[in-house]
Amino acid sequence: MLSKVPLFFTGLFLLLFIVSASIVFPLVLSEPEINPFRYSVALKKLEIPPYSPSKENWFGTDRYGKDLFYNLIDGAKYTILFACIITIGRIFVSFILGLFFKRLFKSSWFSDLIQSFQYVPQSLIVLLTLSPFLFYELRNEPMFTTSETLFVQLLVLIAVGVLQLGKIIAETTELLSRTEYVNCSKLMGASYFQITTKHILPHLWPRLIVIAGRQFAHVLTLMLHLAIYQLFIGGVQITSGQEHDQFINYATVSNEWTGLISAYHKELMLEPFIVLVPVTAFALLVLCINMMTKDLEHHVNKRSLFK
Repeated sequence: MLSKVPLFFTGLFLLLFIVSASIVFPLVLSEPEINPFRYSVALKKLEIPPYSPSKENWFGTDRYGKDLFYNLIDGAKYTILFACIITIGRIFVSFILGLFFKRLFKSSWFSDLIQSFQYVPQSLIVLLTLSPFLFYELRNEPMFTTSETLFVQLLVLIAVGVLQLGKIIAETTELLSRTEYVNCSKLMGASYFQITTKHILPHLWPRLIVIAGRQFAHVLTLMLHLAIYQLFIGGVQITSGQEHDQFINYATVSNEWTGLISAYHKELMLEPFIVLVPVTAFALLVLCINMMTKDLEHHVNKRSLFK
């Protein structure tokens, strides 16, 4: 039965299920208590965190005793919804720019300007823009609250990809406007509004959904690149348990998956399961998005061939 269901709807169902579980689960069950130590009857010894996967902690705990399964479920909604909002924001703004400002993208100087930014990583632009506002000294308070941090991050992450995406939509719209049926409509006296609504948009919508899928995966990758430099979604919590702050710890305040990967990457040579849990979840999420995009792209190409 499942084999007859398109991969797109299968992946969409999985995403909706994960987001729903991430919203409901923390409301129903409270976060497991942190046990600084516990006695193992089987091994007859005293254990301290991190605890290995067990019945009490399905995925184990981190070095501070926090349950990895709870962190993973709690942070799923922030990871998926934040990337989704950024993708929708990029598509919306780029759609307006590409559809109504095609002449601007056709100009040589503006096209060359956008082309030059393709050689600059978006993660570097975002890092240079947000670092002065989101990073703070250990003995000071952060400049923004969590909600303000999310808003600023949304604006910057949307803006950094708008021009390149707008150019793609403008070029796609230009190609559609050169087709035979559009030229026939122009000869018959159709207005620009009629051509756009009747001929261009019906063919542009499926392509926009495919582009949105690619952008979703791109945004997730961008979030991971930023997390490597401790720029977490929702803000960063900087702490230190050492005298004179020799060792500074960076932690995510929202438990989003890229922040967990960055915060736990030091455990790779000590306790690999701690970092492998969010890495596996993130990899499966990207795989699910790519599966949906490939299936949708296949159906769009198949539909265009028949037409």
